[in-house]
Amino acid sequence: MVPGPESFEPWLRALTGFSEARVRAIEPVDGGASNITCRVTLDGVEVPYVCLRVQRERGIFEPYDVVREGEVIRMLEKSAVPVPRMLGSESTAVPLGAPFIVMEWVDAPHMGIAADADFGAFTRAVVAIHQAAWEELGLGFIGVPGSVGAALEAELNAVAARMTNFGCADDPVLRLALNALRRTIPTDGRVALCQGDINIFNYLFRGGEVVAVVDWEQARLSDPRSDVGQLTALSHLKGAPWGDADAQGFVLAYGAAAGARLTGMAWFRARWLFELGVIYHGWVGFNASEPWYSWPDVSGLLVQAIAELD
Repeated sequence: MVPGPESFEPWLRALTGFSEARVRAIEPVDGGASNITCRVTLDGVEVPYVCLRVQRERGIFEPYDVVREGEVIRMLEKSAVPVPRMLGSESTAVPLGAPFIVMEWVDAPHMGIAADADFGAFTRAVVAIHQAAWEELGLGFIGVPGSVGAALEAELNAVAARMTNFGCADDPVLRLALNALRRTIPTDGRVALCQGDINIFNYLFRGGEVVAVVDWEQARLSDPRSDVGQLTALSHLKGAPWGDADAQGFVLAYGAAAGARLTGMAWFRARWLFELGVIYHGWVGFNASEPWYSWPDVSGLLVQAIAELD
């Protein structure tokens, strides 16, 4: 759902500094399955663009809450984590038919296409997120778990809840994986701010450094290894050789940047292959086509991953 300029402009003009703004165009940004992101072209104000993010009704990361996402970003403006500046939010379905947030437009490419993207800078940015003082920043509103185990159980439950909606609740591989993951939830580790989706498309680069981290809809307080496990699982789907989960490239790079080696990564690799398996079915249901990976690919890796847990 991409709103028309005539419905957004009156709301925007009520924001401080935008009383003379004229909305020339609202264009969706390609890619992703997050809340709907648009670039809004303006006249009559100093900034040529703002970013409009409209809540999606259904999708692979449902349920969505774009206002919550906006509050996470607003709190992080006070931290060392680079984020876009929040300009305003609307929690009702008026005037665009769904809640939305408005942020500054960061004119920088994401890591997937940035010519100056640097893996080390990306890794340091992820570490900075996990080292953020979430209590001091006021991020407890996103839900403080009683323990690491409780946080990871909540992650599993959120993914499992989507299985019914995506028509895969009875898939034998996913059921086997969910049961194995629940039996073996780690209880070590620490609770930290996690982005929840650290894929490279959410890291914007300029001058070889990360200038903004975007897409905070899955932000949570959990074990940092959960974020790292996502990239580990994705790397195998993209062809990285299987091996010791604690010795994977990003795991080692992260440990070096954080100053502490990560261990116990087998569970987190399996946990993310499980979620990617559920995402596969949701993607097919919403788009009538496969995502960039196939079911045999993800299910085969998932079986291999859960065999390591028992």
